[in-house]
Amino acid sequence: MKRSSPLMKILPIAVLAAVLLYFAVQLYNYLSDPVSTTLVTEGQAEDTIALNGWLLRDEEVLPAQSGTLSRERQEGQRVGVGQVLATVYADDGALQTVSQIETLELQLQQLQFALTSYLDPDAALKLDTSITGDILTLRQTLTGGDYTAADSDIAQLKAAVLKRDHPYTSQEEIETEIKAVEGQISSLKASLSGATTITAKAAGTYSAVCDGYETVLTTAFLEDVTPGKLARLQPAGAESNMGKLIYGDTWYYVVSLPEAQAAQLKALGTVTLRFAKGFDQNLRMQVVSVSAAENGQAAVTLSCRKYLAQTTLLRHQAADVILRTYEGLRVPSNALRVSEEGVTGVYCLDGVTAAFRPVTVLYQGQGYALVRPADGASDTRTLRTGDEVIASAGALYDGKVIR
Repeated sequence: MKRSSPLMKILPIAVLAAVLLYFAVQLYNYLSDPVSTTLVTEGQAEDTIALNGWLLRDEEVLPAQSGTLSRERQEGQRVGVGQVLATVYADDGALQTVSQIETLELQLQQLQFALTSYLDPDAALKLDTSITGDILTLRQTLTGGDYTAADSDIAQLKAAVLKRDHPYTSQEEIETEIKAVEGQISSLKASLSGATTITAKAAGTYSAVCDGYETVLTTAFLEDVTPGKLARLQPAGAESNMGKLIYGDTWYYVVSLPEAQAAQLKALGTVTLRFAKGFDQNLRMQVVSVSAAENGQAAVTLSCRKYLAQTTLLRHQAADVILRTYEGLRVPSNALRVSEEGVTGVYCLDGVTAAFRPVTVLYQGQGYALVRPADGASDTRTLRTGDEVIASAGALYDGKVIR
């Protein structure tokens, strides 16, 4: 019988010991020098100045009328000279009659389309095309945040859909129904009496909401506005009204700022403003004036000629002036290191080793930085989205075994 040599008996034990020693060393290194990584993503940051100011427009309050009011215009809708703003009825019963008339008129439109469909076979196809267009228009309106215009688009789409959905089977049936509905409408209109229409004395933008600042925050107020006057702003006494008209296209945003920031905006001339709420688009605004300093503060007036209809309900608003926008690769601040050659960069996990990626720092935020690959970096040394950057570890060098 063949005996095993002592070497063959010791060899498995030695291999096992070596494996255990390797894992023990790795565990020790991990516990004494833990490594955490994170994926590189694209990021954006801004330099901003925080504001808290007031919107101001050329506004006229429309006095209330005795009776029951029915507004004919939507919030933010443009009106011309002589156009009807509202109708005043003697009582609530008249409003119910008006509602019945509107329902019957919608039914009449449906009947008229049904009749056209029998006389023109292509009418349904044309209406389907119109409905598709109305849907696209509504989507664009909602995407743009113009919810006032969306109400009108929804009503137009609803009317088109109702036209398309009719249960009538013969031309004679439709014509008979049309005469009946027209008779009901005529009868109801004849029952209305004593209605008074309120018209616009000048072209403008209608708003149904008054807040008492219409006679306080005027264009004349801007002529000698100061930080002190802004601090003491109070609304005028509330009075009964049916809304207001806003004249012109220009509106203003006035705010009190530290003197240095006010001078900074004045030097820029044109700034990008973003409201904290109520309107979600960036606004390009002109710096109209900067008042004399008062206790280290100055009143800054900005103006805009766009989006008046979308901002009629805004008055006291927090906002940010966006001075600069940065875009780059987002990495943890503690991942930034300086090599022995004095080059700034980050170490990424390349397999099981650390690989240095030189970068240029664009922006330093709280706990993070935005960077871009350094100019002249080779393809293999270029930092990219999705790279696994080493966020924390002890001493690192190019090629160090991490895992």
